[in-house]
Amino acid sequence: GAMRAWRLLQGLKRGIPAPRTMMFGAAAATSAATLGATAFAEGQQASSTKPAEWYMQPWTSFQKEPVMADQVPGYDRVHVMRRTFYSVHLMGRLRDASSSREQFVDAARKVSIMLLNEAIGMLPYTPRSVKTPVDGATYVTFDMPDPHKELCVVTVLRAATSMADVMTREYPEIPVGTILIQRDEGTAQPIMFYSKLPRDMEGRRVILVDPMLATGGSVKEAIATIRKAGVHEQDILVVSIVAAPEGVDAVVKANPLVRILVGEMDRGLNDKMYIVPGIGDFGDRFYGTD
Repeated sequence: GAMRAWRLLQGLKRGIPAPRTMMFGAAAATSAATLGATAFAEGQQASSTKPAEWYMQPWTSFQKEPVMADQVPGYDRVHVMRRTFYSVHLMGRLRDASSSREQFVDAARKVSIMLLNEAIGMLPYTPRSVKTPVDGATYVTFDMPDPHKELCVVTVLRAATSMADVMTREYPEIPVGTILIQRDEGTAQPIMFYSKLPRDMEGRRVILVDPMLATGGSVKEAIATIRKAGVHEQDILVVSIVAAPEGVDAVVKANPLVRILVGEMDRGLNDKMYIVPGIGDFGDRFYGTD
């Protein structure tokens, strides 16, 4: 009797998704654990033909709980995309100097989709219980921020335009800001040329996209512009396909509350301030101007 009750309780616990830490410090309105217990209670009453154990048994127990992208060792708020055989294949296409423009563009778009999916998963969520069409069963899901009212994508022209295009295809209603910053080839320092952001930036969470985070100069300049528009530092997520530790360190030092998500962290910068092993000049290879 006592052992049976203990086993049932353990099964119930495994079936309840645990709430995770919010990226931007927003507290969930309702705990996932409470919703999970409610779902169990409702499910238990849904059909008298099934024993209690049937509803307690977590049918997704072999699956991992939802998690954020992997954390980069040594950083509190820097993450790297979870690697799969397919993601490594795509990154190889980007890095291969012999890839055709068509192959490069295709890989860049697919990696961008993967990265932006990870980025959306790092936003604050609110757990909510929904009823399925079958037998009154329930499922605990997560409501994400409204893209139109709460989010904004900011792109550093021109290379990052391709990443913003991927986001707007997935979320056509999301506003997009543009910043033109170019690197002085002699000094490797960023020069601001143009900025156009939505008027209602205050209160929005910003996904700042730039394919290559090299020295960090352009990203730091873009973050400063976004913060002047009223966005809190902790509400900015930088998304890059490849990054050098030097650039990441520079951004983190200047903006310790900003979060960074990269496809892969590379070895570092060469004497010309290019990322190694890197992917070459992303804009030139993507737009065919190399």
